[in-house]
Amino acid sequence: MPANKDALTRYRVIDKCLNDKWRKYPTLENLADACSRALQTTISTSTIEKDLAAMKRPAPGGYNAPIVYNKIHKGYLYGEVGFSINELRLEEEEWEALAYASNLLYQYKEVPLFNAFKEAIEKINTRFTIPYDYTDEDFESLVLFEKGHATGGYHWLAIIYQAIKQKFLVTFRYENIYKKEERSYQIHPYLLKEHRNRWYMIGWEQGRETYLTFALDRITEASIVEKKQKRRTDFNPRLFLQHSVGIMEGDGTATPIELELLDPVDKLILLEPLHPSQEVIRQSTRSTHLKMQVNINPELIQRILSMGAHCKIKKPKSLRIAIKEELEKTLRHYNE
Repeated sequence: MPANKDALTRYRVIDKCLNDKWRKYPTLENLADACSRALQTTISTSTIEKDLAAMKRPAPGGYNAPIVYNKIHKGYLYGEVGFSINELRLEEEEWEALAYASNLLYQYKEVPLFNAFKEAIEKINTRFTIPYDYTDEDFESLVLFEKGHATGGYHWLAIIYQAIKQKFLVTFRYENIYKKEERSYQIHPYLLKEHRNRWYMIGWEQGRETYLTFALDRITEASIVEKKQKRRTDFNPRLFLQHSVGIMEGDGTATPIELELLDPVDKLILLEPLHPSQEVIRQSTRSTHLKMQVNINPELIQRILSMGAHCKIKKPKSLRIAIKEELEKTLRHYNE
């Protein structure tokens, strides 16, 4: 058994002994004997002393356990009635599953808006005794989580979130990388959305009478305009992007499209659909015909192009023309 699991077992045994109503005030020798029986090996009192010190450390290194020594009874106890480091009584596999889940959340520890997540995870690791060390090289050699790239814009999350919650306006400077220009906007923000490790704001621009989407990493400066706005009734976050592939809402109109995907790419798209509306029309060993209702936007075109020769567009003709034009532009780069 790895050393960290030995320590975890000892902590649980010590916790059980300290909560034993029939055998109160266990001594170092009592705790060492109990741990030795549980691990079927000899545990010294010096190891128990180190374990008690480790359990008393604050999060995230310890459990902040209120362990005290009673001089009258010459034994140990919890100074807080009802305290336990193992309140949920989960099985080993369940603790490990919680560790993996907490690691996913831990990746957001540098996002200012989600600082509370880091504290919550540390409490989970502490209170529920999850045996996971984020610097443990053995763990990283067995499980690799996808890590997001720091694209910037995280520091605007708190400002925009506050504006959404308080129904305030946000004024900001925004760099349009397609038009190669920077301009000022004043938006009534309605939604923050993450997509592929980047954050976006969706808001209403009064001047253009439309909803616009902005990438937070292209905002150069921003501030809240503390003027209450009446919330529009036509915005529903669940419906706003229901026809979109990605973050771009397109023109708001869902278009029926049909694709023929060749083996083996069709198997991948069946496992990871392009869109929730995706349905199989017919299937053979060589290809799969799909249909869906989506906005035709740049992100859809990029996904289709990424499949290369394994994707044939059956409908609509306008999408076939758009893809053909993009392929011709690409080909020109290699004919020069």
